[in-house]
Amino acid sequence: MENTNSRVLIVDDLSVNRMIMSSLLASRRVISDQAESGYKCLELCQKYDYDLIFLDHRMPDMDGIDTLTALHDIFKKKGKTIPVICHTTEEGKKNINLYKAAGFSDVLIKPVEPGKLSEIISRYLPQDDKTPPPEKVISSEEDAREELDKLPMCLKIVPRIDLVAGISNCGSAEDYVNALSVFYSSIMDKSADIATHLQKEDWAAFKLDVHSLKSMARLVGARDLGKMAADLEEWAGTGEYAKIRLDTPLLLFEYRRFDTLLSSLKDDEEIRSMLKESVEKKKEPEKVRKTDNSKSVLFVQSSQGIFTKGIEKNLTDKGYKVISVPDSPDLIINHRFDADIVIYFPEFHDDSHIGVTMSLLGEVCQDDSKVLILTGDSNDIEVAMRSRGSYRVSRCYPRPVEIRPFLDDMEYFSSLLTEHHREKAVYIVDDDENYLSIISGWLSPYVNLSCFKDARGLLDGLSAVIPDLILLDYEMPGMDGLELIKTLRQDPDTSTIPIIFLTGKNEKDQVYSVLQYRPDGYLLKTSSKETIIDSINRFFTESFFRMTL
Repeated sequence: MENTNSRVLIVDDLSVNRMIMSSLLASRRVISDQAESGYKCLELCQKYDYDLIFLDHRMPDMDGIDTLTALHDIFKKKGKTIPVICHTTEEGKKNINLYKAAGFSDVLIKPVEPGKLSEIISRYLPQDDKTPPPEKVISSEEDAREELDKLPMCLKIVPRIDLVAGISNCGSAEDYVNALSVFYSSIMDKSADIATHLQKEDWAAFKLDVHSLKSMARLVGARDLGKMAADLEEWAGTGEYAKIRLDTPLLLFEYRRFDTLLSSLKDDEEIRSMLKESVEKKKEPEKVRKTDNSKSVLFVQSSQGIFTKGIEKNLTDKGYKVISVPDSPDLIINHRFDADIVIYFPEFHDDSHIGVTMSLLGEVCQDDSKVLILTGDSNDIEVAMRSRGSYRVSRCYPRPVEIRPFLDDMEYFSSLLTEHHREKAVYIVDDDENYLSIISGWLSPYVNLSCFKDARGLLDGLSAVIPDLILLDYEMPGMDGLELIKTLRQDPDTSTIPIIFLTGKNEKDQVYSVLQYRPDGYLLKTSSKETIIDSINRFFTESFFRMTL
């Protein structure tokens, strides 16, 4: 389930636990905030409304039970009922009934099993007009089936491959045919490499090869082949070489069958035409750019007066384009793309009117990476800051406003927005050339992407340009992802570069070993094109928002 409009609070005194839970939620497109103590949890819940809270039981100073008791008082005053999940260790299993008796809605055991987390999300996150209903998942599959109709008939009859799953992963029929072509073109070379490494008993190289095959097979929908590769990868890690010798011939037989099953990729004229168009697009990808409205202001107000006219004049004199609109939802939505800075002047109608306007502005500013500013009477600003959208507010300017500091702040926000809309430089390092080819096609329209096949290539690239983000694979020959992030974090020149792992490894041991070096995210290669792009965009958006506060 994807709940892009739900907001969750994670409360845990250990940052590693908060990061794991945040990454798991992010992979399900659920936005989360974090609190390191019971006191911080209460502070956030006083200010904001959450749909679900994960609360650690064992915390210093104020434990989970004390925090829960105080939370119930807050919920009572707000007239709300918010589910609170006890997030505790394995030994807490024997106390599940005790936790529920204490008032927790449910219990989630650490380390978190993704399936259990999905159950909790499905059970407790709201299904209202702001949250996509369950049918949305069916709609997504229906969209994939519509794209399926665009595939040539010769592909629709290929057995042992889930075309709908492959299209869902890749995002469109065109992207799927491109990924399938990459998969097909390497079958004989990769299968020969696997056979050679098996014969030489080079288990490290064998493990890397089947790991790469697992990722590619899952991406294109060859699920059975992906499962076989995953088993061999696991056995290579645990030293079960007898199983490997027994099952690898079957894997190679199934893998090489696709060389015949997918032969239409080189013979069918319609497919060749689709691939040619894809290649032409990759040569000069059309960059997805937002209009730079960093010097434009959307001024939302109930009515114009001396104060608001004075603000407008000072902004206009400073070179800003000011678009004034009444605080009507329809008008706000109609002008949402006209400016990147939003100023809201709340005036007393009633608390609910200000709350509705703030909720809308909060969502618009979050979705479109806008700066939200409040100005006006202190009492009205206080009402606005108690509403749901207040988490997006960067500054408040109660009147009388000191114009010089106000205009200085506007210049600062404008410069941040200009930087935010700059095309980002992203480095990706992965030894799998096939995956690099596919991910490059996905990301190139959105960022200035540079690809590297190993750690040495990346380090050489860093000597020339420091990127805005590094996407890092875990398993690579020579220096692997763990060693590389350790090296980068220890060097003052590279220690602050954001790093998101984009890997096929999701075992708990690997995740925990990586987290000590403070990665900025952890994505799986099995994630869909949409999920990967959305996660990267969200990373840059959240980084920008933190700078405005």
